Amino acid sequence: MGAAKTEQLPQLWSKFIKDRDQETREQLVLAYLHLVKYQAGRLAIYFKNYYELEDLESAGIPGLISAVDKFNPEKKVKFETYATIRIRGAIYDWVRSLSWVPRTIYSEARKVEEALAQLEQKLGRAPDDFEAADYLNISVEEYHSLLEKVAPVVVVSIEASQNDTADCLNKAAADSGVEGVLDEIEAVETKKALAAAIAQLPERDQLVISLYYYEGLTLKEVGKVLGVSESRVAQLNSRSLLRLRKLIGR
Repeated sequence: MGAAKTEQLPQLWSKFIKDRDQETREQLVLAYLHLVKYQAGRLAIYFKNYYELEDLESAGIPGLISAVDKFNPEKKVKFETYATIRIRGAIYDWVRSLSWVPRTIYSEARKVEEALAQLEQKLGRAPDDFEAADYLNISVEEYHSLLEKVAPVVVVSIEASQNDTADCLNKAAADSGVEGVLDEIEAVETKKALAAAIAQLPERDQLVISLYYYEGLTLKEVGKVLGVSESRVAQLNSRSLLRLRKLIGR
């Protein structure tokens, strides 16, 4: 069975909402399978030392199926937006369930996070890579490797919390009762705190966050904008998220 064409989707949704039949459900899942591949591809570089791209895609598929089952076309939320949150959430849940990271990496992530915070307080600005490496008593090359090493931990912790916030907004859109209002208030407050923290980052870090998280570019595409490699963008993103985590904590 091939994937449905875009113009067929409204009819498929109408049929599925009415009949809830297995065949239409499968057609819808196939039609949106590209969302899983895209999101898994965006995250793959962070987990390159742990999992294959196919592992992440497999982990995201239950999220897509759940999105198809629970989506209500009458609400003012695009399916692609709703499904993306479910897909990413499914991938994060799968990764977390495996207890895949050695405890030493958590400790190294905290060490870098503290170093960046201490230097920022001392210098009155965000430290550059040379200053951070010097503070940690390692070379710049070792510092860059360290940022890549701790990236999966940081990405899962920060992005999962963002995913939870977005999920709250989608629940609010689907629920007009008291719980929906509370979800919306919680999500709005979290978004305000995140926006305030991002505003304190250096301009280049803000650009990385904006292009990757808000514009939806891949790390490779962000690299083309900045004129750097994909792995360098991963390092910059890891460093930015470590700063954000500390700022939000404050």
